[in-house]
Amino acid sequence: MSQVTISDPEPITLEGRAGVRYWVHNPYTFTGKAVIDERFSGYPVAVFQPSGRPAAETPIVIALQGMAAPYQWNAFLVPTLLDMGVACVLFETPLAGERSMSRNPEGRIVGEVHSLLENGFAVDAALVPRLMDAVAQDFRIVLSLIRDRHGLEDSRVALFGVSLGTLLSSFAFMRDGIGCRLLGTLGHADLRSFARSYAPRYTPLLISRPGRVFGKLASLYYGRIVPAGINFLALLRDIGSGGTLSASANPMTFADRVTADRRVRFLVGLQDPLVKSPDAIACARRFPNGACYTVPGLGHGLTQFGPSFVEHARYFVETQLSDWKQ
Repeated sequence: MSQVTISDPEPITLEGRAGVRYWVHNPYTFTGKAVIDERFSGYPVAVFQPSGRPAAETPIVIALQGMAAPYQWNAFLVPTLLDMGVACVLFETPLAGERSMSRNPEGRIVGEVHSLLENGFAVDAALVPRLMDAVAQDFRIVLSLIRDRHGLEDSRVALFGVSLGTLLSSFAFMRDGIGCRLLGTLGHADLRSFARSYAPRYTPLLISRPGRVFGKLASLYYGRIVPAGINFLALLRDIGSGGTLSASANPMTFADRVTADRRVRFLVGLQDPLVKSPDAIACARRFPNGACYTVPGLGHGLTQFGPSFVEHARYFVETQLSDWKQ
């Protein structure tokens, strides 16, 4: 790990709760393009501590958002956890928010791929294991930060993720043994099946030679956003087809390291067009203490009926960490 620098804390407020925000810089070679690597190497960390509980005896949840989604999208967790007496820590993932090339808060991954193309980098499968490894390093940095500066050293650490955040959290949880509970929402820990379900059925046509020719022609009228979309679909195809790079980045490669005393839980929607609930159920069954809960009417970016994702996620966290409540 390169020389890590951490700024002094600044005040931050999310959902009406006060915390502090740090800026962490951990130089990492993601792409070999200096301007991209520099942008991806720096990120914000937001720390929120409950009152009335000794720091050394306070459980911790570290949460990651989904693909290209800024960390503030996890703000709903802050009051939920603080009211339970649990510390909440949020940090930005590569390609999202302040850790992206576009600095766009809208959570649009194709736009981020477009920004990378504009900076001379075409996304390929080799980037995925680097992202996984970099974020695993981030978890260790964040744990060290909150221990040294906040006295948060309790062994009860849960990793929470949304969509891609579930995959990134799973990798650190399984390969590096970080955390004693994994709480994944709108996702699961199997990178290969995740990529397969994420890619639409017409992906083989779009990434074929005729499809790429069409993309180049379309770019004359619509700009490089069309080639960016095709580039992203090609990435999903490559990951879904397996191979050495895919295996090295797949959390499930390290699933046998997860023992029965470390809980794995997934929450997915039955109506999710991107993450298939049978894949999440099958993934959970591979752990000695794993379970998957399915919610009718819920999916990526949609609620056909019933409570919203935020309501389900809050209840999920409250029930899965009820024994940590103050």
